[in-house]
Amino acid sequence: MKKIISLISVLFLLLLSSCDKSSNLKYLSGYWEIKSVSKDNSKIKNYPFSGTIDYFILDQNYESGFRKKVKPRIDGVFDITMHEIGFNIDIKKKHIIKIINLEINLSNSINLVYGKGKNFSETIVKIDSTDLIIKNSDGYSYEYQRFYPKDYLNE
Repeated sequence: MKKIISLISVLFLLLLSSCDKSSNLKYLSGYWEIKSVSKDNSKIKNYPFSGTIDYFILDQNYESGFRKKVKPRIDGVFDITMHEIGFNIDIKKKHIIKIINLEINLSNSINLVYGKGKNFSETIVKIDSTDLIIKNSDGYSYEYQRFYPKDYLNE
């Protein structure tokens, strides 16, 4: 009996410590500036400054949205391109553990599926209010930080 209680306690702690990224999806909408690109845990390129910012918008149900590139200007507004790419959110559950009649999901995989016919997708590795990491199917990870427009002319 002690072993079962210990096992359930450990699994409960794992459940509490696991991050349910789907609840953080609300943070995706907004402006994101790329910081670096890596592959196989090795940095390929650092971006001390990027001339373009990725702008994400999600619908109110967090099921779909679009992404576009914008260019910040010195007056705090953006030059906006007409091109945008739509995506759908695909959440896949991973690591489901069943004990007796208790099912525990330890993590979710959130995928941004772009284009019609599921042309390509990217997986959100990490998302919170300040950081975003997206990995594509070729194994490249793109690390972003939240971007806030700033009006340098009226400082």
